[in-house]
Amino acid sequence: MEIGEMKIHPYGFIIVLSVLIGMLYIYQNLKKEKIQKSSIGLYFILYIAFAFIGGKLFTYLTNPKDTTILTAGLSAYGGLIGTIASSIIFEKIQPSKGMIIKYTVLALPLIYSLSKIACFLSGCCYGIPYNGPFSITYTNGLNIPLFPIQLVETICFGILFLLVHKMKKKPNIEYFTIIGVSILKFSLDFLRYDHIHILITVNQIFSIILLIVTIIYMVYKKNLKA
Repeated sequence: MEIGEMKIHPYGFIIVLSVLIGMLYIYQNLKKEKIQKSSIGLYFILYIAFAFIGGKLFTYLTNPKDTTILTAGLSAYGGLIGTIASSIIFEKIQPSKGMIIKYTVLALPLIYSLSKIACFLSGCCYGIPYNGPFSITYTNGLNIPLFPIQLVETICFGILFLLVHKMKKKPNIEYFTIIGVSILKFSLDFLRYDHIHILITVNQIFSIILLIVTIIYMVYKKNLKA
């Protein structure tokens, strides 16, 4: 993609755009909750820093032999960890009755849904070999028909976002959002090419951990209020 003399790579452009759209969603909801604009602005600085660092660290730590911290790509789960961590830390600094944590979590499936379009266009995170309807062949990659898992993830996580957004006033919706993200990531990873040669992927292991930790913490908080 070119604008004048400036070249824009679709992958980077869509990733940045998806994050900005997610931040806009967070901003609009926090504004409705009467959170000060200055606080939201400061939070977004922490949010971006932690998302970037978390995304790179996760990729590097799961592939230390194949990359360095500087060349490591951005992992979705690393970004998830980073953004949630940033919201928890900021909540301790400037309490917002949990609103910052809540809307940061609710924005996660939206950001992930949009970002998978970038993966589809660039040919990364591709699916298992597949000759059926809507198969995609990357001529500069494996050059075989593949399952369009990136688009399936876009649709599934987009539906999840619409559901949790509709129920955003429900108690504990942020926990159910993380549970939904964990289950979807675990299930859809079976359709990714990386799963062909191994029993369980790093993403699936982390999905299980995230699911268990979220359920335990949700039960713990419920018992505290009882």
